[in-house]
Amino acid sequence: MNRTQPRWKHHRVIHSKYPPIDVFESPDHLILGELESATSDRVVNWPRYVLEEDYRAGEGWGAVMASFCYPAEGRFNTASRGAYYAGDCLETALREWAHHTGKVWQGFGVGNDFSAVVRCYTGHVTKLLVDVRGQPEYRRATDYQPGQQLAAELLSAGEYGILYSSVRSPGAEAVALLRPPATTPVTQAGHYVLAWNGRQFTQYAHIDAYHAL
Repeated sequence: MNRTQPRWKHHRVIHSKYPPIDVFESPDHLILGELESATSDRVVNWPRYVLEEDYRAGEGWGAVMASFCYPAEGRFNTASRGAYYAGDCLETALREWAHHTGKVWQGFGVGNDFSAVVRCYTGHVTKLLVDVRGQPEYRRATDYQPGQQLAAELLSAGEYGILYSSVRSPGAEAVALLRPPATTPVTQAGHYVLAWNGRQFTQYAHIDAYHAL
């Protein structure tokens, strides 16, 4: 089993509707945890999703911890076990996000007069990752079972994550980090707007500033 530590800066985008500061980033995380747990038991029950030794809190950890404590079905994770996905550049991250979010928007029948605003987080991988680049069983368009099984086995063995070939951005690379310590604290980077044509996201633009009305 080959292991590699990517040297490139990783990029992840999330919808900007989510708050930039959450309970895991605040210095008052214990007090905020009690308040936030009134609507989300996952905040105080993070040990269900993350090993105690892997728990991280403070500046730059909110987006990382959220990806583990609010898991959803994915290529290497399940609805009960999260992962931090990121690409080797901004466009890889945008393409991955656009594909998965586009499926949701299609399901809701979102029309062509909508757009989405996302923000990017960047960081660096700090651990060796299991390298499965080029292995076709982990590049299937919709069959996630092989990847989910692999990730479960790797996590049980104490591995930190997976380096794989991006399916949505041919020629690019991506990571699925299975444990928070596999990354540095992340830094919020740019905001971007993505245009939707009623079927898919077609283009994006960087938002450099907001101005008061």
